[in-house]
Amino acid sequence: MDQNVILEVKGISKYFPGVQALGGVDLDIKKGEVHSIVGENGAGKSTLMKVLTGVYKRDEGEYYFEGKPAVFHNIHQSIEMGISCIYQELTIVPMLDVARNLFLGNLPVNRYGLVDYKKLYQDAQEVLSLLGMDLSPKTIAKDLSVAQHQMIEIGRAVSRKAKVIIMDEPTSSLTDNETAILFRVIRSLKEKGIGIFYISHKLEEITQISDRISVFRDGKKIITFANDRSVSQDMIIGHMIGRKIENYYNKQKVEKGGIALEARGLTRKGVFEDISFQVRRGEVLGFFGLVGAGRSEVMTALMGIEKLDAGEIYIDGKKRKLNSPAEAISAGIGFVPEDRRQQGLILRLSVKFNAMIVKMNETARFGITRDREENRIANEFKEYLDIKTPSLGKTAGDLSGGNQQKVVIAKWLMMSPKILILDEPTRGIDVGAKTEIYRLINELAAKGVAVIVISSELPEVLGLSDRIITMSEGRMTGDLDIEKCSSQTVMEAALGGRKNERERT
Repeated sequence: MDQNVILEVKGISKYFPGVQALGGVDLDIKKGEVHSIVGENGAGKSTLMKVLTGVYKRDEGEYYFEGKPAVFHNIHQSIEMGISCIYQELTIVPMLDVARNLFLGNLPVNRYGLVDYKKLYQDAQEVLSLLGMDLSPKTIAKDLSVAQHQMIEIGRAVSRKAKVIIMDEPTSSLTDNETAILFRVIRSLKEKGIGIFYISHKLEEITQISDRISVFRDGKKIITFANDRSVSQDMIIGHMIGRKIENYYNKQKVEKGGIALEARGLTRKGVFEDISFQVRRGEVLGFFGLVGAGRSEVMTALMGIEKLDAGEIYIDGKKRKLNSPAEAISAGIGFVPEDRRQQGLILRLSVKFNAMIVKMNETARFGITRDREENRIANEFKEYLDIKTPSLGKTAGDLSGGNQQKVVIAKWLMMSPKILILDEPTRGIDVGAKTEIYRLINELAAKGVAVIVISSELPEVLGLSDRIITMSEGRMTGDLDIEKCSSQTVMEAALGGRKNERERT
């Protein structure tokens, strides 16, 4: 066995009732490398990581840690051995300070069995310095940013003398600047010989940070690449979905209709100011800007979730006052929010309930819901959107991210919206689910729906949109025709460096 290999598994299989989640997987991680794991939701990535950390017991296969056979019966044993996992849902205790969060479950004690606070804060300061965090270990965690919480999770792994760290979607809630900081920390961990398994749907990150890339599909490892210039994102995607993707964004030429929505001078003091734009029937209007630009806030104001201080909204040429989400829905506006788990779904309730929630009054008779009619409608949308769920009664929180997003979209499609707003519609979902959502967006436009897409991914905005509105610091900085702009001009506008394109031409 290679002396640089810290952890290795051979022929790992895992079965659940009626499902083979993993089938004969071989994988290893070396000292000081980032080995990225990519694949669609349900490909087996998370199941393998749970086998590696002792959450699941393997049904077949061999497991070696530092060259010796290993068996972990629970996650505590894997942590003691030197394997730590940082999950997408962080486990920070907000009312505790940084030091106690760093050493949660591992507080230093003196000979009397009491917490040694002097050593706790000294050790915490050492970990913070290692991570490059200019932060007092006595700072209360609730006062920190999501990125700082992420760093504390990494610091917790370091404090446990981890030799292997598993990072599951570590940048899903980070800005570009915060991601750059995280990558610097990852590189410093590599220099100390720590091996890192990195799981992400963001292929541009994967190709940037990885030494090796393993692609999973249907519970099997399909291929492992050495990350060099010969590896392209298209090549990775092709192995992920088992076919070559052509026309990734499914963009089609659609004849535009009349103005479905017009905003004039929308203002919410301290948040955004003087936002004016139009979107036509059959048009996909992209909104792009850096974090904090005010894009999402404009849309929540359009939906009546937040109150406007000034401005006018016109639907099909008629001035409308939208003082609540109910009034916006009545006007024909649907809204897929940025955070599907917190704002788009009731996770503990069924797929059917979540999908039908805006349609229930229409399907009920004398205030009593009609299950047969609801089942028929929900099944139609399940088939149309290819929502992968064992049944409509399945709890929404148990679905993959991509299928949860499809349920949220189904909910709004049931009201046949004139205007559909999608805020970060593909965040945290796999490539296969992304292509399906792109197809859906273009189908809706072809049917005459006016679609507004907010996205932080510039290639996505360029690939989907007919026009792009750029914003910076609460102000509109560009209204760009897709035929006349490039990634550079869009980014310049988003940084506030260009005048309105229509004023220039």
